Amino acid sequence: MKELTTHQFILISIFLLLSTKILTFQPIVYESAQKDAFWSILFGAIFDLLILLVVCFLLIKHKDITFFELLNKIFGKIVSRIILAVMFVFILFKVVFLAEETFSFFTKFLYEDLNVWVYILPMAFVCGYFSIKGIKTISRTVEIFYFFVLLGIILCSLTSIDGVSLNNILPCFEDGMHKTFNGMLTQTFYRGNALILLLFMGKIKLSKHFSLKFLGATSFATILVLGVTLVFYLVYGPSTTYVEFALADLPQYNPFVSDLGRLNWLCVVVCVIALILTTSIMLYCLSLILRWTFGFKRSLISTAFSEFLIVLIAYLNDFSIILMEQKILSSWQLVVGIGGGIIFILAILLLLLRRKNEQSVKI
Repeated sequence: MKELTTHQFILISIFLLLSTKILTFQPIVYESAQKDAFWSILFGAIFDLLILLVVCFLLIKHKDITFFELLNKIFGKIVSRIILAVMFVFILFKVVFLAEETFSFFTKFLYEDLNVWVYILPMAFVCGYFSIKGIKTISRTVEIFYFFVLLGIILCSLTSIDGVSLNNILPCFEDGMHKTFNGMLTQTFYRGNALILLLFMGKIKLSKHFSLKFLGATSFATILVLGVTLVFYLVYGPSTTYVEFALADLPQYNPFVSDLGRLNWLCVVVCVIALILTTSIMLYCLSLILRWTFGFKRSLISTAFSEFLIVLIAYLNDFSIILMEQKILSSWQLVVGIGGGIIFILAILLLLLRRKNEQSVKI
């Protein structure tokens, strides 16, 4: 069943690419790459665009079947479920990170003494409701808020542009490419969101020039992330390590904006909307994988189970974004392994598809 228009799918793609890269992303990468952090993120963005090309190819070539059906067709049920299990774990930890990032964001900008359960229960209800209602409801909500979110991101970035200094990122590669490479490893966890888009295969009403629209819009989202990153590094420089949230902290650098005290709230609202909608999209994807794997007919069961796992992992981590970041940085081999494994699987998938096409042509 085609549940998404091309426009709705593109907006969902933009949200997935933006929301995980406008808050804690930049400070974490800076800790590893320092002055070369921007170039690390730039090279990582190129890698993301390459994945988007692969995703676009698969979405067009197999527009009438789901990703699960495609996996079954090529690998069989057992291997398909293993692949989906890897993707489930990959997305699950992204959602846990988003949930902890949102909680940390709330405690800093909204209510310092916020009880974790006062945050968890409403958040679980809202995101769970969106997940149960389905991707059509989520996409319509994204259509309502996307312009406001994009405008807010641009305005928040421009407020501090008069405080930029090129000395904060130049000269680059003073110590070779070692720091740049470390920065690329650090951001591995934040990459790969494009792979999540494969789960929408077979659910999109592809319009004319789909590839041009999709790649154009996702490239714009990538450029917007790079713009926020560049302004943030040019403004804060070495002080980046003392900043927790990139986009939300940018307006505070400008004394005039800080005195007004209103644009800060615009950033807060923009970030909250983006985080909640992105969490809802990923929760829906977790629920979808469980339904494909175990044959759940009701999304309520798969959504509730996914939320239980998210809360359990976050609870074991003391709902701490700092502890989560430390685990990510100290366990980068595992993170690279998961991300690299999914990419390797996609490479095999493409190879098999190509061989199958060649065999059909010979026959």
